[in-house]
Amino acid sequence: MQFTVMQDDLLRCLQMVEKAVAVRDTAPILTGVYLECQNGRLTVRGSDSELTIEAYCSVEVVQEGNLVLEAKFFIPLIRRLPAGEVTVKLRPEQQMLEINAGSGSFQLMIMSGEEYPELDIAGREPLVNISSPLLAKMIRQTVYATEKDSGHSAFTGLLMEGTSEEIRLVATDSSRLCFNRQQLPHGSEFDIIVPARTCTELLRILPSDDESLLEISLLGNQVVFTLEDAVVVSRLLEGKYPDYNRVIPKSGDVEITAPCQELRAALGRANLMGKRGPAIVTFDLADGVLNLRSQDPDLGESEETLVVEHVGEEVKSSFQARFILEMLRTVESEKVTIRLTNGLNPGIMRPADSEDYLYVIMPVRTV
Repeated sequence: MQFTVMQDDLLRCLQMVEKAVAVRDTAPILTGVYLECQNGRLTVRGSDSELTIEAYCSVEVVQEGNLVLEAKFFIPLIRRLPAGEVTVKLRPEQQMLEINAGSGSFQLMIMSGEEYPELDIAGREPLVNISSPLLAKMIRQTVYATEKDSGHSAFTGLLMEGTSEEIRLVATDSSRLCFNRQQLPHGSEFDIIVPARTCTELLRILPSDDESLLEISLLGNQVVFTLEDAVVVSRLLEGKYPDYNRVIPKSGDVEITAPCQELRAALGRANLMGKRGPAIVTFDLADGVLNLRSQDPDLGESEETLVVEHVGEEVKSSFQARFILEMLRTVESEKVTIRLTNGLNPGIMRPADSEDYLYVIMPVRTV
């Protein structure tokens, strides 16, 4: 195998796939990154058997072939190479790969490319095509609410639902729930649960170009996300997702509209009052003024007021400050609407100019 590639193109491919490379050596071959050059194209693949990412770039091929390199050494090396051409040549007698860039020459031990798992997505069943930036926005506005444990519960994934008219993403960890829908004509009916880790990695590599499209398809018990220069394949989570429509409140005692940036800044300060555990902030609306209080017996207390628009009278309810902050960081509108109910009934938040992105959050009991 021998080819010449630009350092930035090779690094881009490696950065796309590196988070899919296995970090444990239960299967030593999976701690490596797979390289294959053929027909003027370099294929770079990383996999841990649950998540596989493959990326492509153009190269000048002298001799076709494939091999595997230890990722934790190869990727940092390429990252540190100078910009410009990189020449890669297999030394089969020594079972080494020679890498030349600038004035430097490096050699790394190789593993057999024939032992690396193949990736065949030819039989996939297309579900929908969607704008890459649109899907990235939907993931960013939901994935933070998934359950954070390392198990395979349905709550550790994103529910993706499709109809002939729209696509919906839902996430919950039982303390809060995110719902996001977007119009998508000519779609198909589907209902899958995608691991949050897969969605996070997809978010990392999705292009921001408005013209970029992504195909979502099924392949057995796997989901396939196909881009122009990359493919992401992930196992699906099993289990039944809860009926999220039953969780979304239909009414509340008061509806508050607040400036998003000011509320986010105030909650960021309130969130500092959490020495023993998560900071709790109390929303107290009275006389058209929203009072935000947070305290920790071992640290201190904070109190701020915001002038807000509201429909309804008085309300008082407490929440984890961090949970609200995570939602506010994903809101692109200038204002956010919050519907609250006295007591321990859930609150609901959304951008003031849209009802397609909803955030349901359970209050906490305070003494």
